[in-house]
Amino acid sequence: FPILLGTANVCGAGWIVPAKYYEAVGRDGFMQKPIGAGPYKLVSQQPGVKIEFEAFEDYYRPVHVKNFTMVSVPEAATRLAMLERGEADIMYFVPGELIDRVKNNPKLMLAPVVSGNWWLEFPGFQDPKNPFHDKRVRQAVSLAIDRNAINQTESGGMGEVDGNWINNDVEYGLEWPKWERNLGKAKQLMTDAGYPSGFNVDWVTPVPNFYSRGERVVAQLQSIGIRTKVQVMERGVFQKKMEGGLKEWPGVQIIMNATRIGGTWSNWYDSMFKCGGFQARDFFCVTNLDDKFKQYSASYNVNERKTLAEQIQREILENYYFVPVFRHAFVNAIGPRIAATKWQDVFPTYETSGYPYPWEDIKLTETAAAER
Repeated sequence: FPILLGTANVCGAGWIVPAKYYEAVGRDGFMQKPIGAGPYKLVSQQPGVKIEFEAFEDYYRPVHVKNFTMVSVPEAATRLAMLERGEADIMYFVPGELIDRVKNNPKLMLAPVVSGNWWLEFPGFQDPKNPFHDKRVRQAVSLAIDRNAINQTESGGMGEVDGNWINNDVEYGLEWPKWERNLGKAKQLMTDAGYPSGFNVDWVTPVPNFYSRGERVVAQLQSIGIRTKVQVMERGVFQKKMEGGLKEWPGVQIIMNATRIGGTWSNWYDSMFKCGGFQARDFFCVTNLDDKFKQYSASYNVNERKTLAEQIQREILENYYFVPVFRHAFVNAIGPRIAATKWQDVFPTYETSGYPYPWEDIKLTETAAAER
């Protein structure tokens, strides 16, 4: 059964590979014909276009669907049309403007997986010449954002408007009140900071391919005089720029970032905020917080670790180093050939993953199976 990929953020943190085979074929050979220990074998692939799999008959668990294909279809309307025509069975990422179309089709089922948080960050805000150096400006940005509207338009209201940029379902994730929207107060803060007429920002760059939510942020910032536009780039380019650090983001920039990391709050901080982190590099480098994080990492005292974790998160939020937006629903759609009475039947690991898994548990209806 075909699965349509609307985003390119499907990757593993690390893989266990068969050493002898990997050493024999090398990295490039393994990328072309990988071998793993899962329920499916790779049949063929067209990079960036299509991957075909067939069931591994000797797998230790039953594999119900014998063949399936994953297809990359960047245009959401095309993905949905394929699902409606029966050319596909699962669609990833239904954007806000297409959610009602799925809801109104009795043959289709929405799968709104509440996933990662989205936030705004200001690379290089430590530079006194950067307008975001002033806490009042960062606070004004927060006051200008209409989080409820973004949740409604981007996730059909099925996401969560929470207060933290770190999910509250991880260890030591800090619960935080919802942020207010107050344009009058935001404009006053801009004036107090010396920007009564606002200023220009080179780019707002959202994580690909979620550009529409970046456009909404741009429109909302205009209400307090911050003039900017959305930067669109392929995901690979975005990741490379993030890994390149501050030199890749010259001028005045806003990144609309997002992630979903399991386990503990420290995974978020270590990757996304800490100086030298995988996606933080030299963007922020708040020394006193990094020092507290070192203390946290070295401690074996549960109470001390919890206290430090909450102190660090509180300081990030109170200083608006990151401006949380919302925890989005990664909305997917399921076609009628999939055997399911509710969407959780297809996404049973929705609390830890945004995707249908385990694959071997997915079943076709009796009619669809007979057609095969």
